[in-house]
Amino acid sequence: MLIFGIVALGFALVNGERWRSHLNGVRAAAAQQDISACAVARASATRINSGQQLATFFDPRNAYVYANYLMSHYAVLPATPLAAFTVGQSDLLPSALPLAPGRLPSLTDSSEPENPHRLLIGRFDPAFAVIFLFPLLIMGLGYALLAGERERGTLALLLAQPLTLGALFAGKIMPRILLIGGLLVSFIVICAVIVPVSTWPRLALWSAVAIAYAAFWFALTAALVTRPGGTAMHAVTLAAAWLALTLLVPTGINLAVKTMAPVPSRVELILASRAATDKATAQRSKLLGAFYEDHPELAPAGGDGLHGADFITLQLVTGQRVERDLAPVLAHFSDQLARQQRLVEKLQYLSPALLAQSAFADAAGTGPARYAWFFEQARAHHSELRTFFEPRALRKEKFAAWDDVPGFDYVEEPIISVVTRLAPAVGALLFVALGFGLLSWLAPRRQIVA
Repeated sequence: MLIFGIVALGFALVNGERWRSHLNGVRAAAAQQDISACAVARASATRINSGQQLATFFDPRNAYVYANYLMSHYAVLPATPLAAFTVGQSDLLPSALPLAPGRLPSLTDSSEPENPHRLLIGRFDPAFAVIFLFPLLIMGLGYALLAGERERGTLALLLAQPLTLGALFAGKIMPRILLIGGLLVSFIVICAVIVPVSTWPRLALWSAVAIAYAAFWFALTAALVTRPGGTAMHAVTLAAAWLALTLLVPTGINLAVKTMAPVPSRVELILASRAATDKATAQRSKLLGAFYEDHPELAPAGGDGLHGADFITLQLVTGQRVERDLAPVLAHFSDQLARQQRLVEKLQYLSPALLAQSAFADAAGTGPARYAWFFEQARAHHSELRTFFEPRALRKEKFAAWDDVPGFDYVEEPIISVVTRLAPAVGALLFVALGFGLLSWLAPRRQIVA
């Protein structure tokens, strides 16, 4: 079993590191694509200015055209070294979010499609190994602690010595605790040597979750095997507990959340978007007239030599109207998703596996909280891009400020915020483990030796 645990953790870490390398590759590709698009735009503008190329609608000297059709600009969420420990939602949500002033950013429009079957079953990472395999190791090591001695007829002989049943039980379970605990601690120490020092606080949090989760399963195993019954009964009971707590209860929670807080159909969003677009298109002249009444200094006084200037102004004012009409629908979607997340945060305490999975992802920086933090910064940067490009587009000036386009710099959330979120999960696991531990300690005193 020890060899199996070592192989499982090692393979899981290699598999997780491959995924983290993929995330880093996505980040590098996004940065390179942005640089390449800028270089292509520069070269095209140079050829147009020198007369070597005719100006078309896709003129990089037009701020609106460059920003919405030619620029490849991304907000990138850097992968933490612990992303190799827990894939979390990094295979579901984009780590490189494309941004353009003309469209609102969205985490649901992922540019990194993933196999739906793999999303369903998850990836085999160290968190997966700890959550699903370590309980089986613990149960395999502990299901016959007392019943096995009784069935072999050695329990009565042992208790004939100056030895209490509680001391015998403690002496048999402690080496198993040290075995699994030593395996976890060795894994953590090796990882601490590999990962940067700046990641140690997150590694400490990840380790605390792993130790608390292992403590829960040791305590549950001890509480069950000290009940009356044989080894077969204890093995079946433990297997049923593992199946219920790691698979059935999380599935039930998922169904309950979707039932209690259903997200509106995407068809509804598509229909609302089409209706808003059609309405704005029908009122384009009115919208453009109202815009020029509010901004007379931007009204065209004549041809300026740039292709599609009035069309671009129409696109801007129409887009603003569509966004305003769609805002209530998008807000409803966001509210329902937030409600689902709040329900999951409450119901996850019913399943230690679900609780540990959420905590592992949060500690590794692949959970929903860090993505929400990233998305808020991406939205702020999107507003910054609009502030930069839209005035230049409305003034119909020739655009050549490629070096001045604001870049996205991700700011990591304070570690104290992660600690605050993880403390209840670790505390709950340890509290329940303590309760089961007390039951197992008291049970041998009342057990009748047959």
